[in-house]
Amino acid sequence: MSATDVLDAHPKVTVLTVDFFDTMVTRRVAQPTHVFAVIEEELVSQHGSRWRGVAVERVHAEHRARVAAAATDALRDITIDEIADQLAELMKLNQAERDLFVRSEKATEIALAQPVPAGAAMVNEALSRGIRVLIVSDNYMPTSHLVAMAHAAGYGWVTDDDVLVSCEHGGFKHNGVLWNVALGVAGVPASQILHIGDDHEADQVQPSKLGIATHIDTRMRRSHRDMRNTSPDVLPLSLIEATQRDAMYDSNWDVAHALGDGLVGMVVAAQIADVKNVLRQRDLAGIHFAARDGWLAHQVWNKLRESDVSLPEASYTAFSRSVIWRASLTELTPANVGRFIGDDEELTVARLERRVGCSLSSLYRPDELIDAQASRAVLLENDREVVAAAQQLRQRVLGYFEKQGLLKPGHHVVVDLGWTGSTIADMADLITDTTNGATTIEARLTGMYWDAIPNRMRVSMHGYAMSEFESLDNNLRLLGVIKLLEALVTAPHGSVVDFADAAQDFQPMLVETQPELSAYEQLIGKVGQSAITSALALLQGTHASGVTAEDITGTELWAAIMQVGHTPRPEEVEALRIVRHVTSIDHEGEGTPLVAAAPASPKSFRQEQLPGLYDELIHGHWMQGSLRSWWSADGTRWIADEIGNIWPSTKVQWVPAP
Repeated sequence: MSATDVLDAHPKVTVLTVDFFDTMVTRRVAQPTHVFAVIEEELVSQHGSRWRGVAVERVHAEHRARVAAAATDALRDITIDEIADQLAELMKLNQAERDLFVRSEKATEIALAQPVPAGAAMVNEALSRGIRVLIVSDNYMPTSHLVAMAHAAGYGWVTDDDVLVSCEHGGFKHNGVLWNVALGVAGVPASQILHIGDDHEADQVQPSKLGIATHIDTRMRRSHRDMRNTSPDVLPLSLIEATQRDAMYDSNWDVAHALGDGLVGMVVAAQIADVKNVLRQRDLAGIHFAARDGWLAHQVWNKLRESDVSLPEASYTAFSRSVIWRASLTELTPANVGRFIGDDEELTVARLERRVGCSLSSLYRPDELIDAQASRAVLLENDREVVAAAQQLRQRVLGYFEKQGLLKPGHHVVVDLGWTGSTIADMADLITDTTNGATTIEARLTGMYWDAIPNRMRVSMHGYAMSEFESLDNNLRLLGVIKLLEALVTAPHGSVVDFADAAQDFQPMLVETQPELSAYEQLIGKVGQSAITSALALLQGTHASGVTAEDITGTELWAAIMQVGHTPRPEEVEALRIVRHVTSIDHEGEGTPLVAAAPASPKSFRQEQLPGLYDELIHGHWMQGSLRSWWSADGTRWIADEIGNIWPSTKVQWVPAP
C-alpha cells in the first residue's frame, strides 16, 4: 500500500507514531550489528590490534547489560553508557578507550544512516496533511542521537520534542510502558493515532491493546541474519545484501538473485582473483577450470578476456572422482572394490556394467536388484574385465587431457571448489607419470578440510577460504555446507562418467539426472546467471554495493559462506528444498535432498539416535539448512536444539569470541 492509501484508510488520525530503526531509518549494512563491524574495522585501522574482536564483544556487552538491568528492574531499557561499561569490563578498556568506543559508535551510526523509502513517504504524507509525527523507539541511544541520525537520513524537521526513546522513559514498546508514555505525549485519544513499524510484538500487539491502529512493514528486515555473527569479515557480503535489500524493496524477494549476486558471485570472483594472483607470481603452462565447479568461473574468465587480452586462454576440463579413480585402477581387490558401491546401495547388473564400463558375467538377471555385498562379489568375479576396462579408460582420459593442454610441460593450475583434493591429486599422478614429471599440477581450491592433509604430499594445494589447518569447529562447519556449495556453484550439464575414443576426439560423456535438471531449471540456473553478472562487476569494480574483488580475501569469503550456509534465512531454506544432491559413483539415481526430512516420529525419537542423525546430516545433507527447517517446527525443535547442545559447532554463532 502507498502512503496515501494507508493514511486514507485512517481518516480520523491526527497523530502518526513511527518506529525509528528499519521503519524510518536504516543503515548501509545488512543488519544492525554489522555497524559494530564497521566500528571495529575503523578502530583497528586507526588504533591497532587492541580493538580486534570488539564487534562481537559489543554484542555480548549489550546482553550482559540487559541481564544486569533486569535483575533490578524488569521493565526498563538500558543506555549506551551501561553497554560501554560492560564492554570496558570485557575488554579491560580504560576510561579513554571506553569513551572512544561510544563516540565511534555514535559517529558510525550517523554516517551509515539512510532513509527507509516507505517510512519516509509515510512521514512526508502525514506532514503534508498537518498530521503530527512522533517517533517512538525501543533503543539504548539518547534522544539527541536519534535526532542526529534522523537529520543524516534527510529528516531535517526532527527535534528532541518529536522523539520518545525507551532508555529515557522507564520501559519498552515491547512491554507496553513506552506506549502509555506515547499516549500521554500525543495528547489525543488512541483512536486518533496510527502507528507504523516493523516488529509484531512492539509495533502491533502492544499498541493495539490501547486501541491504536497499526501498519506493519518488515521489508527492511529481509537482509537480517543472526545478530551475534559480526566482524569486519562479514562486511563485503553485508554491503551486497544491503544493496539487494534496497534494490528489491518494492518487489518480491528474489532468493535466486540474492544467492547469486551475493555468496556465489563472491565465490566466483574469488576463484578468478586467486588465479590472477598466481599469474602475477609465476609463468603458467595452463589454467584449467574444473567441470562442474568451475563452470561459472570459466564463463566469467572468457568474458574478461574479451576486454583484457593479457589474460591467457583457460580450459574447462571435465573430470570426476569416479572417472579418475577408475582410470587409476591397476587391480581390483576386496579392499578397494567398496569404492564402486556404497554400503546401502541396491543395484542391477546393468547399472554395474555402466558404472565400470564393461560387460559382467553373472547369474543375476540384468534388471534384478542386488545388495551391496552381492554387487561387490559380481565385480570381484569379473576383476580382469574391470581392470582391463579401467586401463582402456585411462588411455581415453589421457587423450582428453592432452587435448585440453594438461600434458603440456610446465606448471598448471586447476581451479575447483575442493574439498580434500584427492581427485586432483589422483589426476596429477596420472599426468606426471605420463609426462615423466615434465608437467606439474597445482590445485587452487575454495576450501579444504582436514582430510586434505595426505593429498598435500602428492600435489600442491591452496585453500582460499578455508584450509585444513583451521579449527576443528570450522572444519566441521565446512563439512556441513559442502553439499550446499556444490549445489549452488555448478553447471547446466551433468557429470562426466566416461570419454569417447580418439575417433570422437575424446569427448566427455555426461550423465544427466532429472533431479539436477529440474533444480537447475527452477532455481540453480537463475543463481548462476546472477553470479556471473555479480562476479564480473566485482572484478571490474562496478558492483552497486561498492564491493570489489580486492575486498574478498579468504577470511571475507569464509564469512560469506558461513553467513549464508550456517545462518540461512527461512526463504533460502524453503527455496532450496527442491535440490537433491546426486553423489553415487555413476551419478545416477534420485540422490538425497539438500534439506533433510525430519525424523518421522519426533516424539518417540531417542537420545541415543542423535549421533547417527548428526553423522547423516553432516555427510549427506546441508546441515544448517536441515536444522533450521527442523527448528521452525514445534515438534522437531527439540531435536535441532539438542544437536546444537551436543555438537557446539552447529550452534548459530560462528564468529568466535576474541
